[in-house]
Amino acid sequence: MFTEKLCSKNMKIIKLFPLLPKVILIPIAISLVFYENLAAFAQNNSPINKTPNSYPSIFQPVTPLNKNPKKLVLQDVVVLLLANNTEIKNAYLDRIIQRGELAVAEDKFRPDFTPTLSVSANRLGDTTNTNSILDAKVVMRIPTGAEINFGWSGNTQTDNNNIINNNGFGQNLQLSFRQPLLRGAGTKVNRASVNLARISEQSNIINLKSILTDTITRSIFAYRELLQAQERVKIEQLSLKNAQESLEVTKALIAAGRIAPVEIVQEEANIANRRLSLVEAQNSLESSKLALLAILDIDKNTNIEAAEIPKVEPVQLDLDNLKQTAIKNQPSYLQSQLNLETNKIGLILAKDEKRWDLSLNLDINDGTNQTNDARAGLIMSRTIGDLSLQQRVDQARITLQKSENTFKDINENLDIELQDRIRNVNLSFSQLELARQATELSKRQLDIEQQKQKLGGRTRVIDIVNFQNALVQAQNAELFATIQYLNALTTLDQFLGTTLQTWNIEIDTEDGE
Repeated sequence: MFTEKLCSKNMKIIKLFPLLPKVILIPIAISLVFYENLAAFAQNNSPINKTPNSYPSIFQPVTPLNKNPKKLVLQDVVVLLLANNTEIKNAYLDRIIQRGELAVAEDKFRPDFTPTLSVSANRLGDTTNTNSILDAKVVMRIPTGAEINFGWSGNTQTDNNNIINNNGFGQNLQLSFRQPLLRGAGTKVNRASVNLARISEQSNIINLKSILTDTITRSIFAYRELLQAQERVKIEQLSLKNAQESLEVTKALIAAGRIAPVEIVQEEANIANRRLSLVEAQNSLESSKLALLAILDIDKNTNIEAAEIPKVEPVQLDLDNLKQTAIKNQPSYLQSQLNLETNKIGLILAKDEKRWDLSLNLDINDGTNQTNDARAGLIMSRTIGDLSLQQRVDQARITLQKSENTFKDINENLDIELQDRIRNVNLSFSQLELARQATELSKRQLDIEQQKQKLGGRTRVIDIVNFQNALVQAQNAELFATIQYLNALTTLDQFLGTTLQTWNIEIDTEDGE
């Protein structure tokens, strides 16, 4: 049958082109037969047109949660993260307690006022006794270490009976002043607790920024993993489509008698592998969606989709400028500075504990029915034989030295780490450029081989399959390199401590919001 069709076509061609040699007309006739039989052959023999049950259920495409996914850009991810993430919410709740602790510490030198009112009455026979007492006390601490206590007490007594009404009123004033002269004296010692609280507040703010930075960075990475998974699905879908088209071409060539029928086995195996890769990519996509939804703390049934990959351009990085930025914002560097200041204050307090306790005391007492009493004196005391006092000094000194060493080490390593981050960014972009070139070359190789196949050149089916696989690998490598470069920039941003600045997020240092 095939020979009859071929002869019939050849006769028509000879009539149309009587001047052409028969040797040239034979390939043309084969091509006509190829296109005439292509559709029918594909319809009857293609595994693509088999029933869905021809393949295991694992190869069936994953059905999305809904047909209209919510497309997200990075800005949307950051906004949703700040609004919903549990870790960030808890961090802001902690700030309420931390601000309260600072307020308590800064209240140290403000006066404390304590009023007291008591009223009592008793009845004995016809006599009723009423006693009312009003007390007011004020305690105030001074940065020099002094403490002032002022007290006023007033009382009234009323005796009522059927004959006599006696009323009495009395009051008493007390004033005391105590000023340490050695231990506990001076503004450095007495302001130490306030300064420590302020340093702790700065540390808490840095910790909050670190939590925000780390969480935002993780959400960005998760978003890009979703983006990478989406693009991989597209690559695998396109690869499967190309493999199916290649299978149709192979079938037509087999029908034309130009290649052996066994060649189709390689094409069908390639399609099966491409289907498997597509299912794996779809599964990875669903996992990436869930991972991002978990970080954002939003409904797990929400169908989200990442926007297209942004255009990637090289970024010029200057080491000196970036180092100055890191010194101002890098969390580890700033925390080491605060630890150094904290340990300096700790040594001051430890040395103060070793001093003699010498203080000046003044007391004045003035009552309504009492003689005025005024006293002044010096009180001195010292614990003898307590070795823990010196031990605390030695411990504080060593702790300070260790923090100085740590700060010096962090300062020296800052350059090394920064250079490494910059090198990683530049290397990632170089890898991206190479991956782009590899993708273009793989496309060209596949196009050339497919054209050769269509024109009847010496091209094996296995070569076409290999070039298709090489293109998929190159496309995935380019996608991976793109994500790696973007992540390298994000990691550098995180290291510098400028992530919040990048996303225009400000923290109010007074109320922590």
